[in-house]
Amino acid sequence: MGIKNQLSKRSFLFLGAGAFVIILSVTLFALTRGTKKVPHPPEKAVVHDNGERIEFKPNSPGLEIVKASVIGGGGEFVNLEAPARLIASTSPSVSGGSRIILFESAELNDLYVGYVHAKNKVYRSRKNLSRIQDMFKHRVATEKDLVESETDVGNDAAELAEFEGKLRAVGLNPSELATAGNKKAWIISDVPESQISNLKRGKRVTVKFSSFPDEIWEGQAEAIGDNVDPYTRTAKVRIEIINKDYRLKPGMFGVVKFPEETADNTVILPFNSIVTVEGKNYVFVEHEPLNFVRKEVVLGVSTKDVVNIIDGVKQGDRVVIQGSILLKGLSFGF
Repeated sequence: MGIKNQLSKRSFLFLGAGAFVIILSVTLFALTRGTKKVPHPPEKAVVHDNGERIEFKPNSPGLEIVKASVIGGGGEFVNLEAPARLIASTSPSVSGGSRIILFESAELNDLYVGYVHAKNKVYRSRKNLSRIQDMFKHRVATEKDLVESETDVGNDAAELAEFEGKLRAVGLNPSELATAGNKKAWIISDVPESQISNLKRGKRVTVKFSSFPDEIWEGQAEAIGDNVDPYTRTAKVRIEIINKDYRLKPGMFGVVKFPEETADNTVILPFNSIVTVEGKNYVFVEHEPLNFVRKEVVLGVSTKDVVNIIDGVKQGDRVVIQGSILLKGLSFGF
């Protein structure tokens, strides 16, 4: 009996110790779970100075999509591309003349023919006025004859100016058409108004036509149109090209590239880094980590991928190249 009692007591002590260990483990586990760190809720970005500066917190929503990069420049090329069409070309005459001018449409042809006729009328009326003036001086013609002759000169000059104005509005210079040599062709390209200041007369350009996709043609920008289309906000640039073997035909479409070499101190940016609000262009510069400053910039030559920055940022600035739309919304309250 004594031995059995001692075993029973030992078993009880063993079981009691085991239970104590289990309870202690459960308690420690509960305490450990209770002290586990709870993550802080995301902190929104703070907008300062009416949107000119945006301050992010390390866990601010959207921060992960904002990427900035140090920008540079110097001798890079940006090619302005614009649609173009061949509007007129010289061609050998089959009726015995030296050459004729072919136009892309009958309307343009009628305009040019009207211009030539009006120019001849002005020449005749001026000669007639000179004759009447001489006759009036010798009292052979009356004052009425002189007034009528002067009126004819004015009317004919006004008609000539009307035809010339219509031709220049579509990008053609009628006096150059009249004196052009063989194998000449003229291309009209519609260039955005914002890019006009970057184009210069005499600039060499390249053209690729839809009819000859594997060939590149070289031309020269002759002149920029005298007016801007109020709807498309484009100006017409006239380009002269040599029509080798007369393969190019009026009405053909193509794309013209205006190469532009930037200066050493200019800046090239991805076009998607630019945001536009109420006609003004902006970028965001990472002034210091997690702090972005809005900068207004002046754009130069651009393509669908990159843009030349004339003023507003400089080489070495850390500019946002991804996530600009998010910063735009924060900055302007969109």
